[in-house]
Amino acid sequence: MRRKLLAMDLDGTAVCDDYSMGKLSREAIARARALGHIIAFVSGRRDIDMLTMGEEQWGVDYHILNTGGKILRCHDKNILYNKLITPEVCKSLITYCLNQGLQLQICSGLTWQVTCMTEETMEYAKDVGVIPEIIGSLNETDWQNGLEGFMATRDWDGVAEYIDAFLPQVYYVNSEPGCIDIMAAGISKWEGIQILAEHLGIRHEDIITAGNYYNDIDMLQHAAVGIAVANSLEPVKAEADYITENDNNHDAVAEIISKMLDHKFDIPLS
Repeated sequence: MRRKLLAMDLDGTAVCDDYSMGKLSREAIARARALGHIIAFVSGRRDIDMLTMGEEQWGVDYHILNTGGKILRCHDKNILYNKLITPEVCKSLITYCLNQGLQLQICSGLTWQVTCMTEETMEYAKDVGVIPEIIGSLNETDWQNGLEGFMATRDWDGVAEYIDAFLPQVYYVNSEPGCIDIMAAGISKWEGIQILAEHLGIRHEDIITAGNYYNDIDMLQHAAVGIAVANSLEPVKAEADYITENDNNHDAVAEIISKMLDHKFDIPLS
């Protein structure tokens, strides 16, 4: 049996809109893992965002977080890879947002800080179960050794303009409407998947990806098999090799794994 790596986006793909995972999907993941396949969540989420899933987050083998910038092995919580934004860039971006009154969310490990609070952020904090710390100066955050990433929501366009003009060392992607994730340049979901596959000795022909949004297109294009769930945006579906019948609220993951185990996604070795 050829061991496969199934790397699935989370929000809008592997989990329901309420952040839970359907029973059939959980059972399918357990069945695939028992047969020796590797299951990974690949997401723009940070560690703090994973708290919305509770213990369900640990039902897979790996987390590829920060849009590919961090790889975590679930069974022992060991970090295999973590590309940080340099201290100089962190200092510049945080200082600018503080001076301009722009909301910037600072995310590194389980640290979550904001330059100012918004109603939307507070509502999300209730889902996470953690209230972010509001900072008023650069000295209140630990930027000196670099940080994993940032996020911008309410003021994302102003933050993006500054990055475009002055910070080529980082880039941003739209992870959902009205939200950008900010990472070190050179990382992506597909880059993180490749790093994990190489670490595990899994060939390209055995990499399957699944997603639903713009920031998933790259990994769907480059994987041996790229899958769009039924609720995906049309540009995402256009790049997929397979589109599920079920959406994220109706166990699309179970459908994907069933077909994978039935060898529907097998690719001949080159």
